[in-house]
Amino acid sequence: MDFKKLYLIIKKNLRFLLIFTGVVVILVEAFFVWQSRGYDVSLAISVYSKISQPTQDYQYDGYWSVKAADEFSNTVSQWVSSPEVVNAVYQKAQVAPVKSLLGRPLKAQKMAPQYVAAEFMVKSPGDGGKIGQALVSVLQEKADLASKNSGNVVFTILGGEPQVTKNQANFILDGLLALLGGVILGILFVLLKEDDNWN
Repeated sequence: MDFKKLYLIIKKNLRFLLIFTGVVVILVEAFFVWQSRGYDVSLAISVYSKISQPTQDYQYDGYWSVKAADEFSNTVSQWVSSPEVVNAVYQKAQVAPVKSLLGRPLKAQKMAPQYVAAEFMVKSPGDGGKIGQALVSVLQEKADLASKNSGNVVFTILGGEPQVTKNQANFILDGLLALLGGVILGILFVLLKEDDNWN
C-alpha cells in the first residue's frame, strides 16, 4: 500500500478515528484518576533466625542462622500474597482492602537476603501503619508456628516504618501517550477493516 492509498483510507474513516481516539484517551485518563485515589505504602520486612545446635560446636551457628533466615525470606514473601494472610491482616487492621493494579491487595518481593519489601494501597495515610502492624503480627504468628515445627530454629519478623506516598498521575503525559496509542490502534483497525485496499 502506498501513502496515497493510506491517506485516502484515513480520510474516509476520519470520523471513526477521532471517536475511537477520544474514547481511548477518556478511558486511560479515567483509569489513572481511579488509580490515583489512594496512597501507595511500602513496608520493609526483616527476617531473622536463631539456631540452637544440639552439638558442642557452635563455630558455624551464625552462618547457619543467616542461611536459614535467607531461605525463610522466600517463604515470607509468598505468605504476604496468600489469601489466608491477606484476610487475616485486613481483619486484624479493621481496614477495607484496596486492590492494586495487579488486583492483589498485598504483594511482596524478596529484595535481598533477610529483606522482603511489601507493597499495598490504602485510602488514607493512617491506614498504612495499621496494615503494616497487622501484617508483621500475622507473619510473626505464622513464623512462630514454623519455628515450633522446625525444632531448633526460631524465626523473628520485624517491620520497619511504612513509607506512605500519595498516588499522583501525570495527566498530560498519560493523555499524550493515550492519544498516540489511540491513533495507532485506530489506524490499525481501519486498515484491517479496509484490507481489500492493501493491494
